[in-house]
Amino acid sequence: MSVSLCRVDGVYQAGESLTVHWRISRVPIDQLQGLELSVLWHTEGKGDEDLHVHHFHRLDEDQLRQTGIADSQSISCKLPCTPLSYHGHLVRICWCIRLRLFLEGGREIVSEHPLHLVSSRQVAQMQSDDIDNAKLASVTSEYNKSKSLGMKPRRLAVRAGLAHRTRMIRRASFKNSKSNPSSG
Repeated sequence: MSVSLCRVDGVYQAGESLTVHWRISRVPIDQLQGLELSVLWHTEGKGDEDLHVHHFHRLDEDQLRQTGIADSQSISCKLPCTPLSYHGHLVRICWCIRLRLFLEGGREIVSEHPLHLVSSRQVAQMQSDDIDNAKLASVTSEYNKSKSLGMKPRRLAVRAGLAHRTRMIRRASFKNSKSNPSSG
């Protein structure tokens, strides 16, 4: 059994189209009684576990013989806007593609392939982080180069968030030293 998504990284924006390619090998067609392909999400963690099937595709024995399982097949669907993938401490929302084969004698083979449903803001943030990481690598390289040449490196602001956190830490330590004069 092989399943592949239309995106290598498996990250999809809410409302985006998903195409799943699949094919079956090493299972004789005369042993197959059916196949189900689902796009679904489920929860894990504390409390009741939920499961919701967003898209469902079933092929019975006759349909499998007509389509041929050794050839690559595909299905497509539009992903919903919610729920987004979430990985918290107490609960997780996991999206996946589930392929179930029904064999003679009541046996089943189940294969799940994860994907991540994110908002367009999360995608923009991930792209921004990639750009910030590239800038940081460039600045670090420039700093190391100037240091090795014995030059005084320039002070560069890479990200406003980093500078903000630094200021907050300084303010907090300044407030602590003012409120507790015996510590300084």
